[in-house]
This record gives sequence, structure tokens and C-alpha cells, in this order.
Amino acid sequence: MLRAAARSCRPRARPTSYPAPLPALRRSFFWSSGSGSSAGAAAADLASTHIPTVAPDLLPLLFGVVVANAAFDDDQDEDKLTSPPWEVRSFGDKGAGAVASRDIQMGELLIAERPLMVWPNGINAEEAKKLFDGLTPREQEVFMALSPGTDGEGLVQRLDEIRARRATNGFSIPLPSVPGLTAGGRSVAMVFPKIARLNHSCTPNATQVMNFQTLRMEVYAIRPIAKGEELNIEYLPGSVTRTSDERRNLLAMHFNFPRCLCAVCSASPEHVAQSDTRRREIRQISETIKAGRSDRKATVAKMERIRVLLNEEGYKALPDFGDEGLNTSFRIFLSLHAQSSEPATA
Repeated sequence: MLRAAARSCRPRARPTSYPAPLPALRRSFFWSSGSGSSAGAAAADLASTHIPTVAPDLLPLLFGVVVANAAFDDDQDEDKLTSPPWEVRSFGDKGAGAVASRDIQMGELLIAERPLMVWPNGINAEEAKKLFDGLTPREQEVFMALSPGTDGEGLVQRLDEIRARRATNGFSIPLPSVPGLTAGGRSVAMVFPKIARLNHSCTPNATQVMNFQTLRMEVYAIRPIAKGEELNIEYLPGSVTRTSDERRNLLAMHFNFPRCLCAVCSASPEHVAQSDTRRREIRQISETIKAGRSDRKATVAKMERIRVLLNEEGYKALPDFGDEGLNTSFRIFLSLHAQSSEPATA
């Protein structure tokens, strides 16, 4: 099972580093040099966001151009890529993980990384080997240095070493919809070697989002993180509505985790039981919202109850309820709640 990419998104940042611009082109059309041409006027009316029609055999070439020239969208991107505020350390039986090398502020960009590979989901061993052989020797070395994930009895154990590393370290990324193309809604597997160093937690302190403008996965701190604290993200979609036993079984099956060592799962039995009670209630409330069994006022009250339960749980990430409509509605609710909670200014 590939890790799920977070469905959250952030406002589009102002790009600050672009390829050199092309020389200015005359804004005239070969069929007319005057402004009175109806054909010319019609062409000029095309939206700036118009998606061009591309011959199928040119798509790989065009994709290569886009990837090679994908822009940085933040002043700090390049610094973050070369000198991130974290370092890799060994955690003994837990394996390696990323630790904050200094105090990190909430909302700070931790990693912005392009994928090492973009492979289709559900490939067989022969296809995976062919794609692996197409990597450069350095890329192959980086990929094979990732955790094999084959210790244990989960589903990954049954895979060859290439697909096992892909499944253990990769993300399943849903592609955005593009007019004229059928890729929208399809998911592909992407492997990010740096982000793969981040371990799982059921109450993560960081979250990941795919930025298709730069073709990078970006990881952000979702609360202040102290120097020396481990950075972690959430591997399982919808885990906020699952009990500790349910999460442990899924982690063991898909990632060969013998057990989850996060703060929630390694707490005392009493605290684990309290967490399970909160998550069961979150699941029950989210199911009633998805079923549409209440009016708007009641729905807002239910979302407020979920927000309170998440705060009690120490869960700072944007939750995945298994329904994109509810995910979006809850994000809007949180945004409005944050605005209403801001102190009034003179």
C-alpha cells in the first residue's frame, strides 16, 4: 500500500524563479494584420488558462519540458532543499528518521522535493524492473538505499525488492483534472527519497501536499517543533476515524510495522482507550454528516464537536474522513472558525 498524499492545499504562492523569458512575440495572427478580423478577435478571446490540444506522441516531450522548467514558488525553496532544518538519525529498532536540527515554527516549509520516479500503480515485477533499469546509476543507488519494508508478514513481504521499496516509501498521488485529458482522478505512485525518511505518527507534527505547479511534494510543520524532536507525517488515509487496533492492523498489513510507536499508540492503556473513544465518535459524527441527516445548523454543531475532539486528541493535521466533500467542508469550517477566533483590531 502506498502512502496517501494529504488532500490539503495552500494558497498559490507567487513564483519567484522562472526560466528565462522568450523574446517578445508580435500579438498578430497570420490571417490578419488588422484588428477588425473576426477570426483574429475570436482567437484573442481565448482564456489565459486555455489548455492547448497536444498530439499524443508529443505529450512525453512536452511533459519533459514542463518538468525541466517547473518553477520554485517560494523564496526559501532552494535553501530548504539544500539545507533543510532537519537531519537523519537512527532510532534503533525503529530504524532511521528525521529530527529537527533547530526549533521550527508552525507553517514552516520543511521539504520541497521532486519525485525520484513517477510509476503507474499496480505494475508487475517485470514492468517495475524495466522502469528501474531506466534510472541512472545514482538514482538506482538512492532508491535501493530506502527501507525495503520486507521484514514481517504483511503484503509488502510478498513483493520483489523493487516493488517493496516503492510500496513502503512511495505515495499514491491523485492527478488533477485537466480539460481534454483523461488523467484526472487517476492515481500514480511517486517516490520522494527525502520525504521517505519521515516516519509515521497517528498525531503527526507535519503534513504533506503535492504542488503540481512546481511538481514537488511540500512538507509543512503543522505545529511548533522543538530542536531534537522527530518529524513525522501520517501514512494512513482516514486514520483519525480508526481505533488503535484498526490502525495497527493496517500498518502491519501494508507497511510491515510490528507496532506503532507514536505518542498516541505507545501511551498507557487508559489513554489509548480514551483516544479510541474520541476517534469512534469522530467516525460516527462524520458518517451522519456524509449521510445528510441534519440541517445546516446541526451540521455546523457536529463539525464543532469534531473540532473539539481533534483538539483533545492533539491532532493538528487536516483530517481525511474518506469523503472529499466532507473534507472540503471541514476545511472551510476550520478556516471560518479561525477567522472568528481572531482578536478584533482597532
